[in-house]
Amino acid sequence: MDDLQAFGIEAGKGRHYEEAFYGLVLVYTVIFDKVAKYLDTFDLTPAKMNVLMIIKHQGGESGLSQREIGNRLMVTASNMTRLLDKLEREKLIERSSRTGDKRVKVIRVSKRGSQILDDAWPGYMKTMKSSMDKLSQAEQKTIAELMFRWFRDLKE
Repeated sequence: MDDLQAFGIEAGKGRHYEEAFYGLVLVYTVIFDKVAKYLDTFDLTPAKMNVLMIIKHQGGESGLSQREIGNRLMVTASNMTRLLDKLEREKLIERSSRTGDKRVKVIRVSKRGSQILDDAWPGYMKTMKSSMDKLSQAEQKTIAELMFRWFRDLKE
C-alpha cells in the first residue's frame, strides 16, 4: 500500500477507514482521468456527458426542466445554469418554454448533441469496462453491493 504513503497514511495501523477512503479516492481519480481523456476527443467533459445522458435518456423527447436535471445530479442551481449555458452555446442542447408555464425552461438534447453522444458512447463504455476488467466479475459484484449499501446508509 505504498500509494497510501503519499497521503501520510501508514497501512496496517488499524485505521482502515483511512485506507478505504483514500483507496476509493485514488481509484476514482484514475478512472475519472481516463474517462475525461477519452471524452476530450469529443470536446466533452464527464460533467457534460452526465448532463447530456440524463436529458436524453431520462427526459426523452419531452426534455427536463433545469430543476429536474439539477436534482438528478445533485448540483447547485448556479452550477447547473453555467453548465447548461455552455452546452447551449456549443449547440448540444436546446431550451424552450414549457407549454402553459413560460417561466419553466425545458431542456432537450439537440440533434448535434445526440449525435455526439451516440459517437462517444461505445468508447465510453469500453473505457469504463476496461477499468472494471481489472477485477473478477465476483469482485465487481461485491464492490457494487458494498458501494450501493454504503450509499444508502450515507443517504439516511
